Formats: sequence, C-alpha cells, structure tokens
Amino acid sequence: MGENIFQIDDMLKNELKKDIDYIKVDDMTLKILNSYKNLLNNKNETIIKIKESQINAFSIGDAISDGICVVDKDGIVTAINKGYTQITGIEEHEIVGHHMQILLDKGLFSNAVSLQVLEQKKKITTLSTITGNNKKVLITGNPFFDKEGEVIQVLTVMRDLTELIRLRNNIEEMEKRNEKYLSELNYLRNMNKEDETIIGENHDIKRLIELINYVANTDITVLITGETGCGKEVFSTELHHKSNRKNLPYVKVNCAALPENLIESELFGYEKGAFTGALNKEKLGMFEVANGGTILLDEIGEMPLNLQSKLLRVLQEKEIMRIGGTKSIKLDVRVIAATNQDLSELIKQGKFREDLFYRLNVVPLKIPPLRERKDDIAILAYRFLEKFNIKYSKAKSFGSTAIKALESYSWPGNVRELENSIERLVVIDDNSYITNNDIINILGKDKISLSQVNTNLTLKEAVSVFEKELIENALKKLGSTYKAARALGVTQPTVFRKAKAYGIKLK
Repeated sequence: MGENIFQIDDMLKNELKKDIDYIKVDDMTLKILNSYKNLLNNKNETIIKIKESQINAFSIGDAISDGICVVDKDGIVTAINKGYTQITGIEEHEIVGHHMQILLDKGLFSNAVSLQVLEQKKKITTLSTITGNNKKVLITGNPFFDKEGEVIQVLTVMRDLTELIRLRNNIEEMEKRNEKYLSELNYLRNMNKEDETIIGENHDIKRLIELINYVANTDITVLITGETGCGKEVFSTELHHKSNRKNLPYVKVNCAALPENLIESELFGYEKGAFTGALNKEKLGMFEVANGGTILLDEIGEMPLNLQSKLLRVLQEKEIMRIGGTKSIKLDVRVIAATNQDLSELIKQGKFREDLFYRLNVVPLKIPPLRERKDDIAILAYRFLEKFNIKYSKAKSFGSTAIKALESYSWPGNVRELENSIERLVVIDDNSYITNNDIINILGKDKISLSQVNTNLTLKEAVSVFEKELIENALKKLGSTYKAARALGVTQPTVFRKAKAYGIKLK
C-alpha cells in the first residue's frame, strides 16, 4: 500500500491547532479523509443557502405593512418582522424569546391567536385590540405540521384595521350628511312648483289663507283636516314656504304608507345592529333629517297607538331616541299633521290618544270639500288646463258649456279628481275644444244634471248641444255615418259635415 499526500486546509488547521500543510496517509485513509472533507463542504454550502433564504424571506416580510410573528410548538415567539413592531409598538427584544402567555398576562394583547392555533390545530382568524395603542387588528394564525401531524410552529399575520374603521366611520358620516342634503335638494326642486300654490276665491279658502299667513312664521303645531283629495298637502307646503324655515328641509311622511313594523325606525332611526335585519350602521330617522325645518305627518290617524306616545314625547320634549339608543337627540322641528279621519271619533274608539290630539290640534285648518266651494271650480279647471296644455304641448280650451258641466258634478274625489279629469280631457283626443259632452262622457251622464248644464243657453246654443249629442250617440251606437244618417233621417254628407264641425271623432 503506497503513501499519499492529504492537504490540510485552514479549517482543519484551526481544529487541529497545528500549523501543518499536509500529512502522508495510505490509500484507504485518504479516501476516508476526502469523503469527510466533501461532506463538510456540502454541509457548509447548505447552511449558507438556508441563511440566504431566511434573509430573503424576512426581507420580504419587512417590506410589507402587515405584521408577521412566528411561534414555535411550545408557544415561544421565535421571530417577528418590522411591520409587527410598527403596528403593536412592541420592540423585537420585548417579544422574541418570550412565551405568548406571559405577554398576554402582561396585558400586551387582548387575546393570543397563536395559542389557540396550537390548542385547536387549525387556522384561526379573529379580531383583537393592541392594549398599548388601542389599535383594532385582524389576526390570522396558520399552523405548520410535522409528519406525525403535530404543530411545530405557528405563523400569524396581523392586519391593522384602525384606518379602515376610520374610513368606514367617515363614509357613514358622509352618508348621514347626504341624507340631509338629498332632503334639502328635493325641497329646493319643489319649492317653486306652481301647482303647490293655494288657488281659490271661495270665502272659506280665503279665510284659511289668511290664517296661514298669521301662523306660518311661528313654530306652532298645525293639524290639517279634510276629505281625501282636497289639498291637505298643498296647504302644508304653503305653510312651510311662508315660514322662516323655508330654506331648510321639508320632509313628508305618509304614516299610512309605511308598514307598522317599520314606521318607528323610519321616524326615529336606529343604532347599529339595533334589531334583526337592521344595517350594520346607524340610520337617521325622518325627524333627524327634518331637523331645523318642517315635517309633515300625513294620515296621522293611521299611526299605531304604541307609537303615539313617542310622538307625544317629541312634541313635548323636542327630542327623540333612536331604536337601540341610550341617549336623547335634541330637535328643532316644526310639526304639521294631516288626516282625512275624524280624530274625535278615533279617540272614542280608543284608537287615538286624546292628549296627542290636543298637542296636534293647536291650530286646526279644516279644508272644505270641492262641492262646497263650487265658485272655485272654474278657477281650478283653467289652472289645470294651462298646466296640462304646457305639459302635453296642446292648445285646448273649454267650450261654452264645459265649465257648467264641471260645476254640476259633485266631485267626491275633490281637487285631485278635478285635476286628473282635466288631464284626461287634454290627452284623449286632438280636438281644440273641451265640450260638455266630453266631460259627461268621462264623469258619467247619471252624475251630471243636463238641465243645469243647459241653463242660460241661447236657443241656438241649446240646439247645437242637443244636435251634437244626437249625432255623437248615433255614431257610437251604429258605427258608421251611413247608418247614423239613416237613423237620424238626414243625408250621410250632413252627418259627416256636422260631426267634423262639432269635433266628433270619426272611426
């Protein structure tokens, strides 16, 4: 067996503590020494690569804003990134090498997700509060397992929600302001509408207008009563427009249109999560939206009895409390109530609080039905005709007996029915004139007295009215000018000519 030379490197020199460059060995020893040397070199390269990968991983971790914390199987913190320190305010030396339970006992955290992960052996996400700076954070703990299924370490990722929560609160605050702005915008859009002006020369209407002028600039509560369609909302709008609150919100609430289980939240609002189905944010009630301005409680007789006590408190104390709330909110709102019901009768039936009635009925405005103010029918009819001529690009006018036909009708639907009828008369055909026959056709012959319509007509006018009615009825019944002429005992050209003259539409 020959001798071989084995070169000794610096690392071996240090280990041997001898300054020698080589030794002579046999073949087998040389093989063993060379194999051992290769193993050491491979091990060193592996260690270097691991260290480099660790450096790269933590460089990435330090570059992100989320906090990262590594805990071993015993619950001891082994590493954190810079983001963790920035979020928690805890320095690396204060946490690394310490058990999470000790940190929890010191009150640094409200809970420790990593300990829960070690116990339950599954991914866990929860909200927590950093005690030192009161930051709200979202923490997710991720377990890592060995081959036996045991947790060997936990990686937790912490996200700071403080800014997100602040932004959410800012958005909610903006939404509340937007609700008020929307209400004011709707008011400004409607404040100059001509059809919201009270029209009438009737003695009772003039008296009501005079009363409105007296009380408009006060904060006194007004109760408007009258039949359906008589214009209660128009009188309420006039009150607001003439008040010193005219440039502030005007909110209209129809108590009959709101479901009973929602009317309280709509009127008074609610706090976050106050009840099942509530949005996870506070909601302004109509009273808060109207704050500083006026609120109209239409169909007040439909308000549930259990809410009437709350409304009474609003009127007495000038404050509300939201559903789920713990503090009162002061209000400065002018309240107008309206109803088509007899509240005195509802009080007798136990359906309306007597004390609330007296609080609302400080200044009563009772609007007469249209059948009791026939002297205003012509004024209103011409006003509505002008309105719908503009709206539908028409140029219609009333015939000589049309107004008489309108005045001979009882108008059970009041001003609203009159307005709807005029709109219908404007759009149903292209004739230039609205005649009494047109009105009779849409309102019903049995509901209009022809004798009243034809009063004060000249003989020629009465003959024309009667002739037009005969021709129109014959054409509707028989369907052609030839058959109508035969039935009336005249020629077909005569029927055709007169129909055109009277504005009768031919099929």
